[in-house]
Formats: sequence, C-alpha cells, structure tokens
Amino acid sequence: MSQLGERLQEAREGQGISLSQASVETRILQRYLVALEDGDYQHLPGDVYARGFIRNYANYLGLPAEELIDLYRRDRGISEPIRVVPATSSPRIRGLVVPSFFGVFFVVLVLIGGSYLLLSALNLVGDSSQAQVAIQPTIAPTPRPLPTPAPEPTGAPALAAVPTTPPTFGPVGAALSPTTAPTQQLDAPIVAVVSIDPADATGSWLEIKTDGQSVFRKVLGPGQTVQYRAQRDFYVRAGNAGVVSVVINGQKQCCAANPGEVMTFTWPPQ
Repeated sequence: MSQLGERLQEAREGQGISLSQASVETRILQRYLVALEDGDYQHLPGDVYARGFIRNYANYLGLPAEELIDLYRRDRGISEPIRVVPATSSPRIRGLVVPSFFGVFFVVLVLIGGSYLLLSALNLVGDSSQAQVAIQPTIAPTPRPLPTPAPEPTGAPALAAVPTTPPTFGPVGAALSPTTAPTQQLDAPIVAVVSIDPADATGSWLEIKTDGQSVFRKVLGPGQTVQYRAQRDFYVRAGNAGVVSVVINGQKQCCAANPGEVMTFTWPPQ
C-alpha cells in the first residue's frame, strides 16, 4: 500500500465511513476508491481522471488535496515539466527623427500662449491683493443660564435594592426539559444537546457546526453527550443517525432514522 493509500484509508476509517458510503456520496465508483487506497494505479482510467478522483476524495474526507496529489505524483514517478522561458529581445533603437516645420511652429505658438496666460494670471493676483476686505466683528450669543435642579425632598423613603440572581445552566450534556427551559435566561438563542443511544455498541461519526463554524468532527461513543450554543444556526451531520438524538432548547428534534443511515439536520429548519 502506498503512502497516499494509507492516508486515505486511515481518514475514511477514522470517520466511520464505509467504501460503499463514500462511493455514493462522492459519485466515484467503488473499484476506483479501492485502487487509490491500495496504490493500484494501473486500474484507474487515466492520469487526469486519477487526479480528479484524488481531489474529490480528499475534499470529502477533509484532507489537503494538493498534498495528496503530490504524493500520487511521487508514486507514479511524474515530475513537473521544465518550462522554457524565451530570452528577452534587445530594445529597438529608434532612428533620429527630424522635426517638421509645422511641428516647430505649433510648439512656439503653445509656448507664447502659455506665457501670456501666466502673465495675465499674475497681474490679476497682484490687483486682488491690494483690495481691502472689511471684516465685520461677530458677537457670540449670550448663553442661557442653566436650570437650577429642584432640591430633593427630605424624608422620602429609600428604594429597596432588588436582588439579581445570575442565570444558571445545567451541566454540559444534560437535556433541558420543556418546563424549565422558559425560566432560564440563556446566553444564546439556540442550545443544542447531541447524544448517542447507550444501548448502541458502535456510536456514530458526527460533524457539528455552530454559526457556520466547525466545532466537532469525530466519532461520539455510546452513551456520550455534547452540548453547544449558537446565535444564528446549528448543523449536525451523522453517519449513523439511527442512534443519534438531537435536543434543541429542551425539545427533541432529531433523528428518526434507521441504523447506519446518513442524515443531515439543521436548525432553524430549512
């Protein structure tokens, strides 16, 4: 088995994905996936197709595609083609151009016109600098007196301090009941609890995202529970949805599925 095949197989088995499931979700024939993991490249349709299979399979498993393609090239003994860069050509030397009579005459006219405009502008500036501009003094308005605050009445009863109690939350992984959820002040509008059936023997591979950010991506064992909070949206993808339970704000929302079935759940529902 090649180094490329070992990395692909290790990533797939670590996520609890079978070859048949990967073939369906990547739309790559199962025999091609087996050939990639075994390093049996002669059974692939061609070099271009092999690179495309590696790129799609790597993106599906969350691996760096370019790094795996480099491993494939090393296994096949393919090197980068040598690029031939043409030498830069020597700059062309322009010949001496003799200016024409009309060109010289036009340049002289432009210089004379520019000099005349410059002298006219200087004369206008000198005349305007001699004019005196009368400056009228401005008087600032008198500010109004500030209102005097009324004296506080004596003998008024003091206001009783209202004790404030910070909101409390249950331990991570504890399911929230519908009767207690409205009385708790949550710091996020979405509180999600994901748990695995204790009677299950294998668990399930999970990918969890909160507000578009991936926060969990591995196998959750039987009887284990995780809890996350989100401001906008919550996303779960389960490889064995039949043993997964998702509770949103104290109410179960997912998953009614068969064991081994892959299911994606989002909140709010789309």
